[in-house]
Amino acid sequence: MNGFRAFLKDPLGPSHERVRTVVYVVLGVILLSVTAQRSLFFHPTFPIFRLSFWNLLDGRNLYAGYDLGDRFKYSPTAALLFGPFALPPFALGLLLWNTLNVVALVYALDRLFSRSDATLALVLLIPEIHGAMQRSQSNTLVAALIVLAFVCLERERQVSGYLAIALGAAIKLFPLAALSFAIFHHRRMRAAIVFAACAIFLLLLPLLVTPASTLLAQYRWWYEIESVDAFARGTSVMSLLHRALSVDWPNWPVQLAGLIVLLLPLVHVDRWKDPGFRVAFLASLLVFVVIFNHQAERPSFVIASTGVAIWFVTTSREPWRMALVLFSLTGLYAGGFVPVWAAMQLDLHRRETTRAALAGSAGSIFPAPQVARKESA
Repeated sequence: MNGFRAFLKDPLGPSHERVRTVVYVVLGVILLSVTAQRSLFFHPTFPIFRLSFWNLLDGRNLYAGYDLGDRFKYSPTAALLFGPFALPPFALGLLLWNTLNVVALVYALDRLFSRSDATLALVLLIPEIHGAMQRSQSNTLVAALIVLAFVCLERERQVSGYLAIALGAAIKLFPLAALSFAIFHHRRMRAAIVFAACAIFLLLLPLLVTPASTLLAQYRWWYEIESVDAFARGTSVMSLLHRALSVDWPNWPVQLAGLIVLLLPLVHVDRWKDPGFRVAFLASLLVFVVIFNHQAERPSFVIASTGVAIWFVTTSREPWRMALVLFSLTGLYAGGFVPVWAAMQLDLHRRETTRAALAGSAGSIFPAPQVARKESA
């Protein structure tokens, strides 16, 4: 048992550079094999992404039927930003898209952790990265943008941080939850102005290729399709309750309850200055935005798994924590993540747990201790 505990404390040991090399090889094999697979065997997601760019240029409704078994549900800005992946031949565009998703997450974790801890997080994430790539989804990129936003704000780079949040929201709306990171930092009025400027810039960016009247219509059509999807349950906690209790509750009371549980640890104002507390909140938020998302689907859980990996890396690594990590990887959707999210919330309320957080990597993440000021600008 002592040997197992020692392994959990430092799973990679001094060989983390060799493990990193193996991780790169595995990710490279996944990239090439999945790209070849999806280039030969049809799946609608990436073809829809490519068509959205051309539909935006031609002024067609981005959210109408694509005759591909699915619809485009991202913003007009996202359609524009798909240009670099729509212009090359299909296989090359798909390879570039998959590579962007993976490289972004590797980069984000390397900015958050020391190299050895980032490697451990990547090892835990390989199955979910593969699953998300199978569907050519943007979820790996969204996870990276949320983590990068957190890192930038910790380093007082407000423009980069809020631009990352705005870009994530242009893809999927729920990265707006990352605006809660602002509570840990000073100059909040300036932060609001910076985010508003970033959001407006991205909202208007499609004007480069489409008239204002058409762009306004695109946003109206986007709102309409999002309104319809608001009644879905996906693979969320709401779906779990619906199937377990045979109830037909609306989504918002359950989502509101989840939001209250997420934010409740913030009552510990004296702990906002603790880097471990802030990173633990990041991990909790990454899980929350998936398990309480009414549009959650299997590829979405790479975002929640990123939160679980961050939590495991930055806490004391008892066997029961490893068991919760493994349970989250069983493919049970929200059901696999509720137990580990509950453990995260308990950790956020326990001072002694966050003391251990970042013990091995705080110097890499935070070059100097940072104290969050409580006054607003």
